[in-house]
Amino acid sequence: MKNQLIRQIIRLIPLMAVFMLFSCEKNLPPRITKTEFAREPGIGNNNFDVRVEASDPELNPLTYRWSAKKGSFSGPTDQTDAIWVAPVSSTDDSYEVIISVSDGQAETSDTLSITVQALRFAKLTGFALFTNCKVPVGGAIIRVDGKTDTTALDGSFSFDGVRVGRQTITAEKPDFTVGMTKLMVSEGVNTALIDLTSEKYTCKLYGNITGNMSHNPKPFYTVTILNPDNSDSGLKFISGVDGYYEISGIPLGLVRLIVRDDVRARMETLVYLETTDHLFNILVPEPFRFTDSRDNMEYEAVRISSKIWMAQNLAYIPHVAPSFDQGGIWVYGYSGYDPAAAKATDNFTKYGCLYDWKTATSPDNANGKDICPPGWHLPDDDEWKSMELALGMEATELDSTGWRFSGDVGKKIKFEAGWDSDGNGSNSSSFSALPAGYRYATGGFLGMGGFATFWTATVFDAASSYRRYLYYNQPAIGRFNDFITSGFSVRCVKNSD
Repeated sequence: MKNQLIRQIIRLIPLMAVFMLFSCEKNLPPRITKTEFAREPGIGNNNFDVRVEASDPELNPLTYRWSAKKGSFSGPTDQTDAIWVAPVSSTDDSYEVIISVSDGQAETSDTLSITVQALRFAKLTGFALFTNCKVPVGGAIIRVDGKTDTTALDGSFSFDGVRVGRQTITAEKPDFTVGMTKLMVSEGVNTALIDLTSEKYTCKLYGNITGNMSHNPKPFYTVTILNPDNSDSGLKFISGVDGYYEISGIPLGLVRLIVRDDVRARMETLVYLETTDHLFNILVPEPFRFTDSRDNMEYEAVRISSKIWMAQNLAYIPHVAPSFDQGGIWVYGYSGYDPAAAKATDNFTKYGCLYDWKTATSPDNANGKDICPPGWHLPDDDEWKSMELALGMEATELDSTGWRFSGDVGKKIKFEAGWDSDGNGSNSSSFSALPAGYRYATGGFLGMGGFATFWTATVFDAASSYRRYLYYNQPAIGRFNDFITSGFSVRCVKNSD
């Protein structure tokens, strides 16, 4: 029995030796292969995303522990990454963030040295505007970085001492949706725009676009609401095949809209919106052609409000004179007496003729009344004022002498090309005024490319009559009187039926 026990012990000795050999082998600690951090664009640049990559030789599960002597952590600290929030400081400082990785038996640590910028402050200004346009929203509460301001009537707000970094601005006003925008605030002065909208204080404008002569629908015309500075807003619509358009979210009040085809502006007008729905049918000017029976010259004409106006300068030239002659008909730049030679010039083709006032109003032109074609007449001062009113001029300015700016009427009747220094108009009226220049009272031509002047039939005094004046660098239209011996362009108006 004793011998048998000894023999069993002897047989177990090799197995015990192997067990002791493996049980005495040393555990290998985890290996940290990479540590890194990335600055998040937080307020003051004091949030840091710290990360670690590690492995274990024995493939044991690992645990992680982030720590720091200063600052704090936002969120868990037992994952491979964490968010460390640096302490606020008025100077740039360096801090240590420690990562410890353990396999349950051994632990490995590494240290990240992070330099943190000092907290800096900036100024923030801006405007609260209706969505998609530059119409201001006054009385809105603006909040940013724990600060509050109320917008002025022009929608403006201003903050001092806003922390540098990514900020969120909110805007609130009763009956408006909450506006919100994010921006990166940098040192110095920052600007921001924030949008607000309201079903209660905005309107849906809708209707049909048709021609004012044919009354046919106008498909694929773009209707755009203009900003207070007359720039295009984001409020626009392209009409359908039936000419229908619809624009929502337009701020209530007086708004200006412009209608364009794929070539140019076709009309521009003011609309007063005071309800949440507003039907507004748009009539766009449609030029048409007619023939002067005296010389078979063809002209384009257009309806503006209740009148039909020539859309080209009169070019009736039964006789012609050089500029030094003190009365008659002239062609800019021509110095002879031959009508055929004058008609062969480029200036005649483009700008027509210049007339002194007595010639323009003489009945001896196969018309019985003035220089205009049969069935047409030289418009008087009141007819010009009626057109100006229809194009948006304020009634209080109609009788003023000099430049009249309301409604930008000059811009609306100037052609969209041909004016000096890019002083072109929108020609939204289709009047198509060109800078034909003029012949001044004592002789000589002046201003082609920069000026357009038109006679009216209305006398001012014995030596002068009223005229209309356009200038390349003005959106206005002038109402002046001038010597009747001057040479100006003529536009005729169709007689009433």
